[in-house]
Amino acid sequence: MHKFSTFLAVILFFSLNLCAQLNVYFVNVGQGDATYIELPSGGNVLIDGGPSSKSIYEFLKAKGVTKIDHVVLTHPHSDHYTGLKNVFTAFDVKNFYDSRLDNLSATGDNTLRELAATEPGCLTHYPESGSMLNWDRNVTVKVLNSCPEPAQSKNEHVINNCSMILRLYYNGNGLLFTGDAEAAIEHAITRVFKSGLESSVLKVSHHGSRYSSDAHFLERVQPKYAFISAGLNNSYGHPHKEAIDRLLAVGAKIFLTTSGTQSVTIPAPGNGMQPIIGIPLFYDPILIARPEFESIIYSPTVPLNGRGSAALEQLKEIEI
Repeated sequence: MHKFSTFLAVILFFSLNLCAQLNVYFVNVGQGDATYIELPSGGNVLIDGGPSSKSIYEFLKAKGVTKIDHVVLTHPHSDHYTGLKNVFTAFDVKNFYDSRLDNLSATGDNTLRELAATEPGCLTHYPESGSMLNWDRNVTVKVLNSCPEPAQSKNEHVINNCSMILRLYYNGNGLLFTGDAEAAIEHAITRVFKSGLESSVLKVSHHGSRYSSDAHFLERVQPKYAFISAGLNNSYGHPHKEAIDRLLAVGAKIFLTTSGTQSVTIPAPGNGMQPIIGIPLFYDPILIARPEFESIIYSPTVPLNGRGSAALEQLKEIEI
C-alpha cells in the first residue's frame, strides 16, 4: 500500500509540474499575428487571430480548445483581428481585451467588437498602460502600451502605435508581446518604464519591419529568443534586413513562422529557468533566396541560432 501511495504521489508531482509550465505558440497564420498561451495554472490566452479564420481555428481545434479565458486584440488591423471573429463564434470566450481605437478604413473591427459584446458571459476590458492583468496567480502580466480612450484614425502608423503591448513574467523570464508597435512607441516605453523591460522572449513587432525593433529598445529588452510572425513571399518584404541586423546585434536567436508554428516553454520553478524552444528554424531556403539576406546568411562571423560553422556549411549546400 505504501509503494502504491508513493507511486501515486510521484505521478501527481509530475502531472502538476507539467501543468505548471508556461507554453507559448506563435501560430503560423501567414502574413499576420496570432499567439496562443497556456498559463501555468490551467488558463489560456489568445493574442490576435491572424488574417483569416482557418489557420487559428484549425490550430485551436487540434489543441482540443473549447474555451479561451482571455482574448486580446492588440490593434484593429485585419491581419490581427479577422481570425478572431470565428474564435468568438466557435469557442467560449470569457474575457476580451481591446483598445478604443476605431479603424476608419475598416468595418471588420466593429464586427468583432459586436461579437464580443454579444458573447454570453464575456467581459470586455480596456486596460491602461501600467496596469496589471490578473490572469494567473503565478504570472505577472503588465500592460506597457494601450489606447483606452475613444479615438478614430485611418492612419496606419497611428493604428500600429495603438498596439496593446504586454509583458509576462514567469520563473525568471520576461516574455514581451508587442503587436505592431513602431519605434516611436518603443522609445516611449523605454522612457516611461525605467526597469522591467528585459525579456528572454520577444514577439518581434510589426512582422520584422524596419520601422520597429529599434536598437535602443532592443538593448533594454535584451531578448535571447526573437519570434517573427510573417507570411512567405509577402508583399511587404517582411522581415526586413535592418530589423534582422539589429536583432542579431543584441545576440537574439531568431525564429520565423514561415517555417511553421513556433513554440517556447518556460519550465515550472524547480525545473530550471532556461526556455525550451520547440522548432528552432530561421534560415529556410525561401528566405535565404532573398538577396538582401546574403551578407547575413553567409557571413562566418554571424551565429546561426547558435549552431556554428557546421550549420553554415550545411546551408551553403542547400539548393535554392
